[in-house]
Order: sequence, then structure tokens, then C-alpha cells
Amino acid sequence: MLKKQLCAWKKRGMALLLAGFTAFGMVAVPVFAEEQTETETEADGTAQSVLPNGKEVYNVLLIGSDRRNDSWNGNSDVMIVMSVNAGSKKLSLTSFMRDLYADIPGHGVHKLNYAYAVGGAKTLMATLEDNYDLTVDNYAVVDFETMAKVVDLVGGVEIEVSDAECKVLNDYLTSMDAADDYLPGGGTYVLNGNQAVAYMRIRYVGNNDYERTQRQRDVLSVIFASMQKLDAEQLTTLVDEILPNVETDITPVDMIRLMALLPSIGDYELSESRIPYDGLFTSQNEMLVPDFAQTKERLHEELYGE
Repeated sequence: MLKKQLCAWKKRGMALLLAGFTAFGMVAVPVFAEEQTETETEADGTAQSVLPNGKEVYNVLLIGSDRRNDSWNGNSDVMIVMSVNAGSKKLSLTSFMRDLYADIPGHGVHKLNYAYAVGGAKTLMATLEDNYDLTVDNYAVVDFETMAKVVDLVGGVEIEVSDAECKVLNDYLTSMDAADDYLPGGGTYVLNGNQAVAYMRIRYVGNNDYERTQRQRDVLSVIFASMQKLDAEQLTTLVDEILPNVETDITPVDMIRLMALLPSIGDYELSESRIPYDGLFTSQNEMLVPDFAQTKERLHEELYGE
């Protein structure tokens, strides 16, 4: 089902790509731009990238927080770098696992999700940049409640849930005061907002956080496909409901530049991965320690084509 939806998404293009990234990411206004290329021509005839940073590759950090009140930032249960490569026409989603070894600027060595808890999005951005030699241009943050709204507004997400996943999912629903949304057992369901959030939080079925990051990317991909079924009025409602609840440093001007790219980005190759890469890490003191040299080489190849 997911593969069919992704094929349909790529054939039709994305009418609202950035709204899709509210799946623990970002929201943008609905704009139906004419077909455009990835460059603009300067007065002297030279080409300039129309990506917000003026470069060939643009990276946005998408953060999903479990914050339930204003007393602290919460844990960053979702950390995904969305990379748009205008040169190779590729859109990449790279998950960073919460238990990764991280040298956090000003705080020393901790698990990666501590960076957001102690310093918010900017500290997490700086940590990823320092540890992986990346440039992260912008960030966007949503919490559980906002994510649930997004899923409900797109009509839910169709996901196959195993019996083991169902049990843990229902436990999360209990903690979310959403017992009315319990699933009776394993099967294929159109999950509502609360159910989808609970599904994305599962880390005690399968290979812990490895499979959880895959669940997150799966839900995000289904939301992309679902966006194509919404009309202009529904998209506007989505944005009006969600935008006030998203924390982002993307300026209105840069948002407009991103919107102008939507038609062409719809034809980009969509790829996904997660760090640590299989075979390129060790476990030490409950932390996942990447082989940084090989990890950075592979990551840079995936994002920059280096």
C-alpha cells in the first residue's frame, strides 16, 4: 500500500510538500506555483540557486518533541534532516537516533536527544553540525498534539500494525488519555491522529529505536501521498489549524521561495536512511557510537553527492 501511494505521489507531484513535513516537521502555506527550474538567472547571465540558502543543497532539521508543558523543551523523539539537493534532484530524509553518542557544545558528551532537552532546536542543530560536519539551514518543531491534528486533517494514515505493536500502541494511548482510540488487535487500519502518534512512538517492539525511526518515516511518507487528495480549501484549513503551533526559524520570504519549488520537487527521487548506519557503530555505555569517519563520508555522499 505504501509503495503504491509513494508512486502516485511522485507521478502527480507535491501540491504542498512542506505541509507534509508537519509530520514532526514543518508547515507551509498552500501555493500552486507554475513549473519552475531550480535556478534563477542573474543580470550578468550567471545561474543562482532559488533554494533559500542560495546553494545547491538545503537542509532542514525536523524535530518532534514530547513536550507536554512549558516547563522544559521535552525530548526530541524525532530528529530528521530533510535535504533538498537541486543538483541531483533528490529529496532525502535522514533519521538520527536518540541514543547516538554526541559531543554537545557547552555540555560535553551525552545522548543526542539531550541536546534538544537542554538547549532546544538551536543546540541540537549545532550538535549535528559539529559532529557530522553538516550545515543545517533551518529547523521546525512540533509536539504530539500538533502531529495528531495533522493526521486527522488529512483523513488519517493507512498503516499495517502487528499484534505486538498494537499492545504497545494502546499503552501509549492510555498515557495520552485516549483510551477510546484503542485498537482491537493487529491489522491494517486508517489510524487517526492519536493512534498515529502512538504508533510513531513505539520503541519496544522489534529492534528498539531502529524500527521506531522507520515507523516515523513511513507515516511521513503516507502523509505526503494523502496531501494529494486534499483540495485548496482543505489545505488552507490544514495550514490555519497547524501553523500557529509550529516553532520554526524559516522566514516568510524563504517560505515563499520554497513554495515556488514545489512543482519541480515533486519529480525528485525520494530516499531515506538512518544514523547510525548498519555496521558502522558500536554500543558503549548505552550509547550508539558511530564510526564518525565512515559515517560522515557516507552521509555527505547521500546528501551532497560528494
